[in-house]
Amino acid sequence: MNRKLGIWTHVLALLAGAGSLLFVACDISSADDVTRTVSLNVSGSYQNGSGIAGRQSGTPITLLAVTQRGDQLTAVDNLGARWTGTVGRADGNLATVTLRGLTNTGVEVVITGTVTIDGTTGALTGTWIEPNLRSTVSATATVQPVPTPVPTAVPGATATPVPGATATPVPGATPTPTPFIFPTAVPPPLPG
Repeated sequence: MNRKLGIWTHVLALLAGAGSLLFVACDISSADDVTRTVSLNVSGSYQNGSGIAGRQSGTPITLLAVTQRGDQLTAVDNLGARWTGTVGRADGNLATVTLRGLTNTGVEVVITGTVTIDGTTGALTGTWIEPNLRSTVSATATVQPVPTPVPTAVPGATATPVPGATATPVPGATPTPTPFIFPTAVPPPLPG
């Protein structure tokens, strides 16, 4: 009986330890706090004077001021309504986006489509989806491109050569030659 009690004590201790590791190793928070970094910035005020959607319920939405934080999007339209959404796949100058909001008549809307970035211009194209209506979406915005990272030299750091890699000369840079010192040989001792 004592042996079985000893085994169960060990099993319970092991399970308690494993359970406490779950709480220590995992950051438990709401899904709203999780963001993913994406390579494209789609923030901007997307406008179309005749309406972002070709057809929609209520007063036409002619502007969506979109703000991006990671893959999370928030927007405010020209009528003051808030929209939320996400950036899906971002590749090169193209990103898939989804935005959810309401018309001024209270009808739920989902915009699904793409944003294509050309320099500082973002073009939103896609589909406006209401429960009883589908329409095309078209709008443009001025966006800020994601800056290209510039490598920073670290004093004392050395580089490891990569097979097949080539170096690009920097205009105006002067290479500093490093003298090679030949090792001196010590003659063997003479017999005797």
